[in-house]
Amino acid sequence: MNTKILNWLKNNFKTRKDWGVALTALIPIALVVGRAPADWIVSIVAVLFLFDRIVSRRWDWIKKPWVTAALLLWAYSVIRAAFIHDGGSGLFAAFVWLRYIVFAASLADWGVADEKGRRWLLCALTGSVLFLSVDGIIQYVSGKDIFGHEFYPGNRLTGPYKRPLLGITIANLFVPPIFWLLNRKNFLGSILVANICFCTIYFSGERMAFIFSAIIILIWFSFLVYINKKHWKYPSLAILFLAALMYFGQIFASPQEAISDRQLRSTVETAKDISASPYGLVWKSAWDVARTNPVFGVGMRQFRVACTDERFGPINNPESSHPRCYTHTHNVYLEWFSEGGIVGLLGFIGFVLVVGIGLGRRLILHKADLILWGLAAMLAVRLMPVFISTSFFNNWSAIPFWLVLGWAMSYTPSLSQQGAAPETIRKNSDASFS
Repeated sequence: MNTKILNWLKNNFKTRKDWGVALTALIPIALVVGRAPADWIVSIVAVLFLFDRIVSRRWDWIKKPWVTAALLLWAYSVIRAAFIHDGGSGLFAAFVWLRYIVFAASLADWGVADEKGRRWLLCALTGSVLFLSVDGIIQYVSGKDIFGHEFYPGNRLTGPYKRPLLGITIANLFVPPIFWLLNRKNFLGSILVANICFCTIYFSGERMAFIFSAIIILIWFSFLVYINKKHWKYPSLAILFLAALMYFGQIFASPQEAISDRQLRSTVETAKDISASPYGLVWKSAWDVARTNPVFGVGMRQFRVACTDERFGPINNPESSHPRCYTHTHNVYLEWFSEGGIVGLLGFIGFVLVVGIGLGRRLILHKADLILWGLAAMLAVRLMPVFISTSFFNNWSAIPFWLVLGWAMSYTPSLSQQGAAPETIRKNSDASFS
């Protein structure tokens, strides 16, 4: 047994690339523990990849349009931050998010460049979201998760975390597994994972995670229906299974009224009068801050300081008592506009357009690969201008975003490049639309 293990280790950890593949696959598991371990792994992979490229003198990865666009955006954020008098915290924050770009670029050559890397990462993602979902359901039913964590104030689930991050963590991780299982025509497995994860997200009480996952589930279900258009057995089973989980969850769990009120009624009420909601108030603050510094903005991580200016009114709204200042704008476009000005906003929009064009070309070429469709759906939702989001620089959201972006961009964008970037990467696209 020891000999087999040693041989396996020797065969799978020969090069820097092997270590990069293994570390990338550990990221979903690390996110179960917390954001710090995952961020450390991302940083190590980025440094390892950059060192490998320097040693081998290979700079072709920088020439990829999406990488170039991201690096230009990063360079601008660093230059803008250099003129902020905040003790260097803004400059440091602007500089270090370079690790996410390099990490995403490493995925094409390392993390998901071959079948082994993709399989390891997908298995890690599947195991992680199932563990988080089961832990969350246990907490929802019994009041405590397996580690003894109780509900967060407001009947929100925490799972293994100290704060209510369970729903958004599952939402950021469960998409590739359900599309992977669909891709392999493992319909029962895909339905099981999709429904368990979605119900846990709903019961978590996190509204943005619920809205994000609801959109993804609708897209996933559309593919399930299309693939099974001649037989409605699996789509019907998906609907029945989801209904059953929601029904029993409402019956047997004690905080069901509070959860339903927050996820459904509160979401609808917020949408009806978004301008008076906490999101609307912080968006107005972001707009006011941007108008006072329209060209270059106030600098990275400076919205939290600038929005407290008395020119923009009292910190708490007199009518609702909701604060209009947070650590970030809750919208990535307003974040770039307020902190980077028109220059930063246009740079970010340019980056989004480059990513969108690249995704479109890849979807045309790999139209039968459902994993790519799932990754594209995640990016499309995350980059919608009206989407309520965490900070672009927050590692809880940045790690999954750049993981998904690098994964999607690892697909070859044209037939002429099939021999350049992982040429065998899509041979297992065994689900088709015919």
